[in-house]
Amino acid sequence: MRKLVVLSVFALGVATPALAQVTQSQLEDLRVQQQAAERRFIDQSNQLQALETRLRADQASADLTAQRAGARVPQLRYADPTVGVSAVTPKYPSMPDAVLADSNRRVQDAARNRR
Repeated sequence: MRKLVVLSVFALGVATPALAQVTQSQLEDLRVQQQAAERRFIDQSNQLQALETRLRADQASADLTAQRAGARVPQLRYADPTVGVSAVTPKYPSMPDAVLADSNRRVQDAARNRR
């Protein structure tokens, strides 16, 4: 009886690893599935990147279109008060050419006579 129990335990111990072993074809199937999953991931990443690029390009195009259109200026409901008024040019101070030439000559003389 004791031998029978020992043999049955031994048989179960030997049989269990044999059942847990994976065949070569199963390993190959797992590798193929893994490669397919990697390819799907790469395809999805490429599609996502293409969509992001297209979105950026569309946004840039819309920005350029908005810039070309320029800012909308509201129309005035009332008459423009500057229309019809003659523009008065301001009188700027003026200096005769002879006075400027004399001033320039004095500055040049002072620059030459440094102490």
